Amino acid sequence: MYQKDVLREYILNSEIRIFSKEIKVRLSKDLAIKYDEGLYQNALINIQNNLQMINSLNIHYPANANPILYVYIVPDDKYGKLLRIPKHFDKGRGGGKPVSCYDLDGFNSAYGLSQNLLENRPLNMGISKRENEIHELSHIVHSQFFSKNQIICEGFAETLPLYTLGFEELFEEHQNILLHLDENKILSAQDLLNSEKDGSYGVAEALPNNSCSFRYSYISSYLFVRGCLETLVEKYNISKIEATQKFLEIVKQSKCTNEWLIFDIANAIGISQEILLNGKDIQKKALNSIKIMASHSITRK
Repeated sequence: MYQKDVLREYILNSEIRIFSKEIKVRLSKDLAIKYDEGLYQNALINIQNNLQMINSLNIHYPANANPILYVYIVPDDKYGKLLRIPKHFDKGRGGGKPVSCYDLDGFNSAYGLSQNLLENRPLNMGISKRENEIHELSHIVHSQFFSKNQIICEGFAETLPLYTLGFEELFEEHQNILLHLDENKILSAQDLLNSEKDGSYGVAEALPNNSCSFRYSYISSYLFVRGCLETLVEKYNISKIEATQKFLEIVKQSKCTNEWLIFDIANAIGISQEILLNGKDIQKKALNSIKIMASHSITRK
């Protein structure tokens, strides 16, 4: 059934502001007045700082692209419709997520945000909010390579800040959930693919009223992708940054989705297809690495 692209219409009628050489902002005429008054300045500085953390990895994009990050700011009374926020994530307090980018010099995705998430924000962010924002920016990064299957997209978006950028050791609340995680709560790749198909992905929470990082499907996806990266580190004797780049390229080069994509990844990293799809070995291996990291951290303290 055809649905009008209301965000595209909003962007076509928007104004543009250049925040920095890496970031451009699109917003309505009314919101542009607030931008010019400096009400979004601190929030955009935070986005800039988080983007610079990702840029420090020197990710090599297809076609040697150097895309601009577009921030699409939308009014609070229309954010759900314009950004298409899923109902089970929409608490009525505004929202932000990657959306289609309609600017040719940008990433394939833009960062869509309701105005209240930017207006008069403090300059510094807590660790949870910072990890969550890098999670959203990571989706925009991987949009240059792929956008297929939540296990891969959400798993990568969690793995980049937590594993590649080292937030695992800093984000103690999240680390504590993992250290006490019942392994029976870990979902296999097949479980996650099934939950994507029946709409239950992201519903069950390990810690209520918190970010998506504390939902069992996100935790399982994170452990899956993190385990794949660790396997690449060991297989090719490379750094975790190099493994992140290699994983992006593996998924980009695959013409598959769903179970066949998992098989493709299994072939690329040298693991049994059946084990990677239906087993939990790679997730448990990643979880064990986190426990070892945490124990070393306690010893250093």
